Amino acid sequence: MGISVGYAQAKITPDISKTIYLAGFDRNRQAEAIHDDLWVRVTALKSGKTACKVLISCDLIGLGYLTCQIIRNLINSEVPKASILISCTHTHHGPDTLGLWGPDMFTSGVDEAYLDWVINTVAETALLALERLSPAKVRVAAVNVPGVVKNIRDPLIVDDEFIITQFQDLEGEPVVSWINFACHPETLWKSNPLITADYPFFLRQAVEERLGGAAVFFPGALGGMLTPDVNEHSFSEAERIGNKLASRAVLEIVGAEWLDDPIVNMESQTIHIPVKSPLLEEAMVNGLISGVNWVDGYVETRVSLLLLGNMALVGVPGELLPKLGLWIKDFLITQKVATISGIIGLADDEIGYIIPREDFVYPVDPFNPGQHYEETMSIGPDTSERVLEGVRRLVKSFKMVM
Repeated sequence: MGISVGYAQAKITPDISKTIYLAGFDRNRQAEAIHDDLWVRVTALKSGKTACKVLISCDLIGLGYLTCQIIRNLINSEVPKASILISCTHTHHGPDTLGLWGPDMFTSGVDEAYLDWVINTVAETALLALERLSPAKVRVAAVNVPGVVKNIRDPLIVDDEFIITQFQDLEGEPVVSWINFACHPETLWKSNPLITADYPFFLRQAVEERLGGAAVFFPGALGGMLTPDVNEHSFSEAERIGNKLASRAVLEIVGAEWLDDPIVNMESQTIHIPVKSPLLEEAMVNGLISGVNWVDGYVETRVSLLLLGNMALVGVPGELLPKLGLWIKDFLITQKVATISGIIGLADDEIGYIIPREDFVYPVDPFNPGQHYEETMSIGPDTSERVLEGVRRLVKSFKMVM
């Protein structure tokens, strides 16, 4: 049967001759210069007679559900049956694409012309990757890399597993490597005025130097808050983290065996989550959040499941706390869906934090939340249950055809 892979990338760095509001920390944080370009990186996959799968990674804080739907529609207008997953690296040093980080709390920070350009660039790049499909081989490895990430909400729960997937053509030339790790790209912190992908920039660069081909970063379950364990907020620390992750992952992947005739499959489930967040509801009422699919008190979004040989990756529409991420990964393995399992966060939406119901405590004063900031940026306490139920349905449907 065999597998085919195609790859394409394009710059999505904004024009800083205009005011660019940086997303992820405080409002009215304006870009002053560019440290490294932001990219959309697209991998197209196909096995046998199944429909094409398209995995997209954008160096952005996130994209709303309706924005992702526009991109999918543009791609499907040319390749009707392609299954598409759009993830964002969640860099905290790129343009506001959601609306929450404008000049003040009443004004969106989204540049609509830039967002329209990104939508078209992403779709065009995906179609180019699909045109480049050719026979390939793939191998997958997973390794724990301690000392890189810490959890400042619950220090005892950390997922430091790094998953790396490498694709080569049949002549042994590298095409692309996927790198999947759960840690916020916020090494530089709020004082940084430079556009950058943060540590994923250095990580991708190091993987490309060691393995050849391109490298694509997919964030894991980074909520809660999984943040870089650094001595200072500097580019040198971002580079140290990127190099440490790359060195350990490359050692692991070069010893991995190529998968024997792997099958690729990807399915999605629509889920509906009741909105029970006063702050987010007010932001949605006032049109501050771009791309949200909010109808009759519910947000419509989706979860996805990708199977690639012995690896399973679950796409979740926001920032899953690691407690939930670890549960999902273990569930996939105990259900014998895969032997290596991971999470792709910020997938097809950015609905905020996804918190275990038993740990959800909404603060009395959301403007002074103390240890419960994440609850103020969550749709509500039902979010995790709706996401997990979607994952269970996906696993059940996959097992019925396995």
